[in-house]
Amino acid sequence: MSGLLGRLVGLPDVPAVRRWAWVAVADSLGTGLITPLVIIYFTQQIGMKAVTVGLAMSIAGIGSAVLVPFGGVFVDRFGAKPLVITAFALAGIGTTGYMFARGFGVLVLTVLLANMADASGRPAKHAFMAQIAEGEARNRLLAFNRSVRNAGYGVGGLLAAIVLGLGSHVWYVLAFGLDALSFFVAIVLVVGIAAPPLGAAAEQDAEAAPAKSRGGYAEVLSDWRYTLLSVLNVLVLLEATIFTVGVPLWVVQHTDAPKSVVGVLFTVNTVMIVLLQVRATKGLEGPADVRPSYQRAALGMTIAVAGYLLAQYVGAVLAVVLLVLAVVLHSVGELSASASEWTVSIGLARERLRGRYLAVFALGDSIGKAAGPVVVTFLLSRATSAGWLVLLALVAGSCLVSAELAVRHPRNRAPEAALTEAAA
Repeated sequence: MSGLLGRLVGLPDVPAVRRWAWVAVADSLGTGLITPLVIIYFTQQIGMKAVTVGLAMSIAGIGSAVLVPFGGVFVDRFGAKPLVITAFALAGIGTTGYMFARGFGVLVLTVLLANMADASGRPAKHAFMAQIAEGEARNRLLAFNRSVRNAGYGVGGLLAAIVLGLGSHVWYVLAFGLDALSFFVAIVLVVGIAAPPLGAAAEQDAEAAPAKSRGGYAEVLSDWRYTLLSVLNVLVLLEATIFTVGVPLWVVQHTDAPKSVVGVLFTVNTVMIVLLQVRATKGLEGPADVRPSYQRAALGMTIAVAGYLLAQYVGAVLAVVLLVLAVVLHSVGELSASASEWTVSIGLARERLRGRYLAVFALGDSIGKAAGPVVVTFLLSRATSAGWLVLLALVAGSCLVSAELAVRHPRNRAPEAALTEAAA
């Protein structure tokens, strides 16, 4: 079955990669199941106020973001595999805690722990995937991880709908129990993956770097091109937030298309990501190859924005056609941007500090998820059409600048020249 799934989406036929594929399935399916249930469970089943639950989730989200840099340090010190296992274990404990949480403080703690595998565990998971696969195979694995995540959310959402329809407290508890179990299944699978030791590049990197530059995050931040790429990536990732937040708002408030088309648009996006994300990594062996991919992301977003803007001036039927076409191009841009992000974030990281490097990118991702919805809703609610142009400039401009920074980064050259210039 894993072989069939791999062939369908283009996953490389490597034992460790196939095993991680099942880790991704277990992780995503359980998370997709409970994500729509949490706030409804605590408000309708437990009787908490929605504002209280929302505040607890926001505090936990901020806490997860704060812990991301520490995760990078632990990855570099103890290795990626132990941190992946720890993150899954804490997430399983936190999800189990949902069954017993009744007060605000306990709820914050359980949500924080439940988020560990997703937020704080992200640098560890990416570092581990980078360890078990290389080059284009690595990018395909990262892409598969995202594809399965989207598929898991879709299937999990359907299961959640059944739980919501049944409405019994027992079914909610069963759902939380299954999600917790999925994390422990993931742990068993990870334990069975033989992770090769860090390559000789890490030792050469450590020996060649000047002693004064070996300062953990200080050394990462001194790599100004990588740091700037991580900042620009926050803007590149607006592409996803624009779709999940901005497009539904735009369809309902500014077009004659029926509201139900929003569900169709989300289905189109999900199917494209599940089936094409791995294919989108083709040809991306390393950061030197990302220019065309980033350019596709910018072009896809440009045409998509044109479609969204035109949809407000036509009737319902033509608006639906324009919106579907725009989402197809938007999805192509999102696929290309994600593939570029993985290639750059891992390919330009020093192997001996990979955890810290990836934590910098992950922190930017957390900031983007927190600030993105505010930026998108403000621009599309206040500036409307002009807001689309501002968002396009931010996303497309960041893609094009990121492409040049990544391709021209000194680590794409001979190792000796790379180390000399990066340390300068």
